[in-house]
Amino acid sequence: MGGREFAGTGLPLAATAGNHTGAMPSFRVLVTGAVGFLGPFVVDELRRRGHEAITTARSGGDVRADLTRDGVLRELLLAAAPDAVVHLAATSKLSDCNADPARAHAVNAALPAALAERLGRRLLVVSTDLVFDGRGAPYASVDPPAPLSAYGVSKAEGEAQALARGARVVRLPLLFGPDPRGRGATAMIRQALGEGRGLSLYTNEYRTPLHAADAAAALCELALLQGGPQLLHVAGAERVSRWELGLRFCQAQGLPIAGLQPIECMASDRPRDVSLRSDWPAGRDLEAMLRSA
Repeated sequence: MGGREFAGTGLPLAATAGNHTGAMPSFRVLVTGAVGFLGPFVVDELRRRGHEAITTARSGGDVRADLTRDGVLRELLLAAAPDAVVHLAATSKLSDCNADPARAHAVNAALPAALAERLGRRLLVVSTDLVFDGRGAPYASVDPPAPLSAYGVSKAEGEAQALARGARVVRLPLLFGPDPRGRGATAMIRQALGEGRGLSLYTNEYRTPLHAADAAAALCELALLQGGPQLLHVAGAERVSRWELGLRFCQAQGLPIAGLQPIECMASDRPRDVSLRSDWPAGRDLEAMLRSA
């Protein structure tokens, strides 16, 4: 990229991005939303495989940028010249999407559409099991979305816009794994127990949870896959409630369960069962994943 600065940030991408292993990269992959929970797992996996990972997010990465601003996306793609893009950036908290649906649409729907318009199949958009209403599980990738929440609505629209422009979409389930900031299903539990706080977990909300490292391995392969289907589910092999996941995590890690409290979800915008039929084989069973969480 010749040390070109991006959008007035003063960051010469060629100097800040790249493979930190010293090996010659095979592909240059741009990862959006790279400082979220899943992002570091994806970046680490790309670099472990010898690829060059360029990271961007609103709050950090090689390039700090709001990709929804006029002209920013075009400038970034020109400067980065990626072979592929793994699009993780999203407004994902249900409360945030309810409070500002316009922002949710801009990030979760309009941005994937704009990326797909420029990249086509070189774009891999990461979506969610929450595009479903929970009344027809387990869901196959061919099942039509029927979201209940503002978040699910915006993600389903983003999927449709990206697919119509030739991009690919991967739906992921509830993710877990180690995280120093307490993000992800199990890190949240570990942090709460470590701080002596109680934590309520739903007994009637079912998912097919997946370790973020396993999700990242699948995404890295799919991002550079030449053929294959346009829409896929990548999920864990077991359907469990959040409550059962918490109990099994504590058992696997030798953590006390006294601080965990079972609670029934009553929210109308939270689907009760969005377990997925995975199109991608999980490399490990749930117990093995929980032991490394």
